[in-house]
Parts: sequence; C-alpha cells; structure tokens
Amino acid sequence: MSQEVISQKIQRTCEGCGTVKEWELVGMGEDAVTEMEQWYTIIREVFFDGRFQKIMVQACCLGCLPAAGIKLALPKVAEEEQTDNIDLDSLRTERIN
Repeated sequence: MSQEVISQKIQRTCEGCGTVKEWELVGMGEDAVTEMEQWYTIIREVFFDGRFQKIMVQACCLGCLPAAGIKLALPKVAEEEQTDNIDLDSLRTERIN
C-alpha cells in the first residue's frame, strides 16, 4: 500500500492586526518558507489551574508585536465564562395532558 500527502495547510492569525495567512505545506517553495520565517511567535508560561500552561501569540511583523504582546498580559478567561450560561430547565414548558 502506498500513500501520498496531497494537502496540508497551516493558517496563522496575527494577534496584532488580525491578518490571516494560509500556507500549503506540500510542494512549498522558498518564497513561502521565507514568508513564514518573518512571523514572530511569543510564548509565555503561566501557572493556571494548578499547572503550568503555555500561552502563545503570533504577529505578522515587528510593528504588530506590542499589540500581540498585550494579549499575553491579559488574564485568561475560562472557556465556560465565554459562553452564555443558559438555564435550560427554566426555558422548558410543562406538558399539557
């Protein structure tokens, strides 16, 4: 049995300006590699929920680094706090027999 990788993509979003860039890894040329190398990645290690976790932000250029870096300083919002907490029991109606 043989296999061939047909498509593999990487998508990055700049935390500074919101630019979204996507690269195709299969058959990538030198220009794409150079473009990927120009992005900046900042990693911060924080102690959260009793263990160390890494927070990572990416910036497309040097000018976007300050705005991206600010996101590392903001407190982490728990996933359940980001969603609306709806009490489904209060929305249910009684069945009429």
